[in-house]
Amino acid sequence: MKIRSSLITLAFVLLGAVSAVSAQEIVVVNGAKYAVHDVVKGETLYSLARHYGVTVDEIIAANDVLKAGLKAGQRIKIPVKSAAEKEQPKVRLHKVVRGETLYSLAKLNNLTVEELRTANPQVRRGLKAGQLIEIPLKESAVEQSVVAPAPQAAQSKAEQQQTDATTGATTSDENAPATENSTTAVVEPAKAEIVPFRTLQQGERAEVALMLPLGSEQRPAQNYLDFYRGFLIGLDSVRMAGHSVNLNLYNTAHDYNRVAEIISSGALDNVNLVVGPVYEDELIPVAAALQSRGVPIVSPLANLTQTTSGAVFQMSPSPATKFDKVRSMFDGSKRVVIISTDNVDREFDSEVRGMIKDGARVVEHKYVYEHPSIIEKREKEREKMRAAGLAVDDTPSPSDMSPLLAGDESTVIVITADNEVEVDRILAAVASANISLTARSQRVVPYVVFGNNRWNRYRNIDRSILFSNNVTMLSTYHARRSEPIIREFDKRFVKEFGALPSLYAYRGYDAAVVFVKSLYGAMATGMEGTHTTPLLTPYIFEADATSGVRINNQWIKVNYNNNFTITTE
Repeated sequence: MKIRSSLITLAFVLLGAVSAVSAQEIVVVNGAKYAVHDVVKGETLYSLARHYGVTVDEIIAANDVLKAGLKAGQRIKIPVKSAAEKEQPKVRLHKVVRGETLYSLAKLNNLTVEELRTANPQVRRGLKAGQLIEIPLKESAVEQSVVAPAPQAAQSKAEQQQTDATTGATTSDENAPATENSTTAVVEPAKAEIVPFRTLQQGERAEVALMLPLGSEQRPAQNYLDFYRGFLIGLDSVRMAGHSVNLNLYNTAHDYNRVAEIISSGALDNVNLVVGPVYEDELIPVAAALQSRGVPIVSPLANLTQTTSGAVFQMSPSPATKFDKVRSMFDGSKRVVIISTDNVDREFDSEVRGMIKDGARVVEHKYVYEHPSIIEKREKEREKMRAAGLAVDDTPSPSDMSPLLAGDESTVIVITADNEVEVDRILAAVASANISLTARSQRVVPYVVFGNNRWNRYRNIDRSILFSNNVTMLSTYHARRSEPIIREFDKRFVKEFGALPSLYAYRGYDAAVVFVKSLYGAMATGMEGTHTTPLLTPYIFEADATSGVRINNQWIKVNYNNNFTITTE
C-alpha cells in the first residue's frame, strides 16, 4: 500500500502490542495510532468496535468515508488503544414487548439491525414478546429510556376509534385524544411566555424524548404504536438530511403519575425536543418543567384547552378556525338544504346553523327510508286512481331527493344524520335523483354536499358516491394513497412492520420531520411563518394571543369533484 508521507507516517508493525490486533499494519496520524483494516463482507461497525476494543463513534470519527456507511472493500483506520484504555462493550438487557421489531429497536437505540443481530444471534429469525436481548450502548449516547410497559388505563372512546386511511380519501383527526383527568393530582398550567428556544448547530446531536401511552404487552395501544413506527421512519429522513438524533422513548401508560416520575427522575433534563404526552393533563406538567429551558414540547394529536405556554406546539388545528374556509358557502348567496333523520349529529347541526347568515334561504327536509318496492307499489296504486278519475296525493316519497334538486338555484346540501347507514342512503338518493332528473332532461341545481368530517370514520360508505355528489369536507389531516409520496411511505412501512399504516403513522412521521429538522434552524424563531408539508398535510404555526400555544392553523378543505379528482385548499 502506498501512503503519501504528508498525510500519514508509517510507524511500525507490532505483533501483540494490542490484544485485538495481530500482525496488523499500524499507522500514525497527527501523533495518534491507528490500525489499518480492510472491510470484508458481513462486518459491521459494531462488530469492528467490539473486535478492536473501541467505540463505533471513534471509528466513524476517524474515517470520513463512513458517513455514507460501511461497505466491503473499504480500507479504514481503527484507533489503537492500550489495554488500560480499552473498555468492555457496554450492554443493557431489554425485555421485548409485543409489537417491537428489530428495526424499531435498532432505530430507537441508534444502532443498525445487523448490530442488534450480532449482539443477539438468537434473534436471527425475529423477536418474540417476553424475550430478553442485549442492547449495545454507545459511549456517546444517553441510555435509551424505554420504560417497561405498565397496565393501561381503560381506553377512552377516542382511543378506541381508529381512522381508516385505506380508502384513498382524506382522513381525520377527530378520533385524537381529548383531555382526560386521569389522576387526582393537579398541576397549574404553565404561564404563557415568549421562550427563546435552544437550537442546534450542524453536526450536533439532537436528544429527542417521545412520550406515548403504548399500553402493555397484553394490551398494546395500536394507534400509538403506529405513531411511534411512523416517527422512526421520519427520523430516518432526518438522518438522511445529515443530522444526528438520539431518541428516548417513554411509555406513559396514560398515567399521570408515570409522567411525574419521568420528570422528577431528571430524564428530560438534557433533551432538545419533547413530543407528547398526547393527553393534555399529562402534557401540562411537562411544559411547566421545561419551558424555561427553551425546550419545545409538541402536542401531536390533542386540541389543547387548558395549556398556557409559549413552549408548546399543537399539531392539530384549532376548532376556532375550523370553518374559515367554508363560511362563503353559507353567506346567503346559496340556498341551504338541511337533510335530517331521527338520528341527528347535534354538534355538526349546530355548527352549520351557526354559519348560516340571516336572510339566507334554508330548506328543511326530513329523510325517511323507503324500500324501492314500496315506492313502486304506491306509484302503481296512484296510476290506477288516476285512470279511474280519482284525486291522487302526489306527495313524493321522503326518500326521493328529486324535488330538492330540480331547478337552477345554487345549493349547498347538508346531511346532519349521525348514522353511517343513513348517510350512505341519503348520499345514494341524492346521486340517484341527479341521474333521474338528467335522464328526463330536467334541470338540476348546481350543488355541493358539505360533509361531516366524522364520515371518515365510516368504513362502509361507497367512496365513489362522494365524487358523484361533489362532497366538500374539512379535515385536520389529509393522506391520499394514490399520491406517490404516500405510496412510497406505505411501501416502506409495510416492508419494515408488515402492516398498512394508519393516520397515526402518518402523523408520527410528520412530527419527526417537522420538529427535529426545525431544531437546526426554524426553531430559532419559534417556526413563525415557516410552512412545511412532510407528506400531504401542511403545517403553519401561529402563537395564540391568549394561551401562547403555537397552533397549526391549517384546516384542509377537501373537494371530491365529479370528474373523480380530489383537490385540496
